[in-house]
Amino acid sequence: RHPDLKAVFLIGATQKQFPAPVSFDSILTDDDRNAAESADFTLAATASQRLAERQYLAYIAFTRPAQFLCVTYPSTDDKGSAVPRSQFVANIESLFENLSEEAIVSRETTIEEVNNQMELATLLCSRLGKDASRCSMLDTRYSNYESLLNNICSDAELSKLGSTVLSAINYDNRAQLDRDIVESLFGQEIRTSATKLSTFAACPYQYFARYILELKEREEFKFEPLDLGVFYHRVLDALLKRLDAEKKDFATVWDEELLELLREQILKFVREDSFISNFVRHSAHNTFIIASAGETLEDCVLAIAEMVRAGSFKPSQSEVSFGEADGVFGKYKITLSNGRSLSLAGKIDRLDIANFDSEKTAVVYDYKRKERTFSWSKLYYGLDMQLPIYMLAVKNVSDPQYKVQTIAGAFYMPIEVSPAKITFDELPKKTGAFNYKAKGIFNGEFAQQLDGETLLKESKFYNFYITKDGEPYGNYNRSGALKPEDFEKVLRFTEKKMLQLAEEIFSGKIEVKPYRLAGKSPCSYCKYKPVCRFDWQINDYNSLESLNKLQLLGKMGA
Repeated sequence: RHPDLKAVFLIGATQKQFPAPVSFDSILTDDDRNAAESADFTLAATASQRLAERQYLAYIAFTRPAQFLCVTYPSTDDKGSAVPRSQFVANIESLFENLSEEAIVSRETTIEEVNNQMELATLLCSRLGKDASRCSMLDTRYSNYESLLNNICSDAELSKLGSTVLSAINYDNRAQLDRDIVESLFGQEIRTSATKLSTFAACPYQYFARYILELKEREEFKFEPLDLGVFYHRVLDALLKRLDAEKKDFATVWDEELLELLREQILKFVREDSFISNFVRHSAHNTFIIASAGETLEDCVLAIAEMVRAGSFKPSQSEVSFGEADGVFGKYKITLSNGRSLSLAGKIDRLDIANFDSEKTAVVYDYKRKERTFSWSKLYYGLDMQLPIYMLAVKNVSDPQYKVQTIAGAFYMPIEVSPAKITFDELPKKTGAFNYKAKGIFNGEFAQQLDGETLLKESKFYNFYITKDGEPYGNYNRSGALKPEDFEKVLRFTEKKMLQLAEEIFSGKIEVKPYRLAGKSPCSYCKYKPVCRFDWQINDYNSLESLNKLQLLGKMGA
């Protein structure tokens, strides 16, 4: 326990790992252990005892060496995130003057310090790899390492090592599907959706891994959190269908009756859905989660009713599918080159209809759990085409029962709204503020029909502004309102973008090339990084330029 040591190497002294963490997953509690000890029945130490021992064990580790103590710890983990060092390291630093940590990352290893073949291979890869060679082509040492590698490759005993180094420094992380494989995978038709096309635009290899290889993470036996988004969608769908069955709508039903109908749908859903009913029965905490979700829906439904009453559009259908065999709107197919086609599928959360001059006009709403804005940059690069694709799908319907003559716009509608941050002075002004603003794109000709209450100001319900001339095109660069010609231009552009992405999929493109826009890329939340092995030193990002609305409209052309 107290060995006579001359030197100690303490490796991995991080906050989480040194001293060893105390686990609290024991079946017996500390009270159980104390009770057993009082009855002369000795068990393992309690959590408080083990926490006290951690300090002592750290003291032993630091004080055993008589001549030399070396403490090491990583600065980052395997994902590149910072790792805090153990607090005991700071305690050591405070006890001595002129004591500072040394980083070995930036220290350059020389050929004289190599002790074995593994270290030699590491040295050559670091000196001749693509990341190093770019900045050291003019360095004379670069040619020396190249000559050394050539000699190693020609040496009978070291040739295997040389071939390993060559394969490493010449590694090129590229991927491409052969034409015959593409034809066997897709045939003459690609079945896809707005989400799938956006995934391909974000990174072709992510699309390949997710939708072609259909790779899935290893299944683990664990409790998954309740998907409240599904709960919200199903309840709102049931509420709209209930109103439709009773020949009622959001505009004519009083708030009290609307809330009562909503509560009935929630109770029915909790009672009839086996998963939700078991979830609620499991604990009081789960009951609280569902009750809180119900209160969230109450606020959202009242906001929807207020928006509907302010305009001419009325909710007509919910959870409307297209592209599937049993879809309400039928198939949405676009012809490509060489007789091939693109078949799109999706589900529209809510479709509102208004009749103007005996013609049906539609507005699409897509429910989002949190607030979401429409990104013009993402539309231009194909990263988010959901709203315009849904509008095109509605416009494409041929069934006379569901046919509409005009599509007016599409919006993201938040269900959960975070409390606004305001000061006490602003509180009286913010009383009764509307926090459920729908954000998207629409034909400005229908601004008055969407929000008839807005006059010479910012719309309370939608992302547009009325000018002093009464036009809905104020702050045009930031507004969701589009002039009629620009609105049609956006729809035409979206269709062209879909065709472009579909042709790229048919070409067999699956390269590892994630986008990078405004400092963000899909790699941060991608599940397939262990498969693609993306390396910024080998692979290139698809660097994209941020665009605003006016820049995008200019690039779209006529």
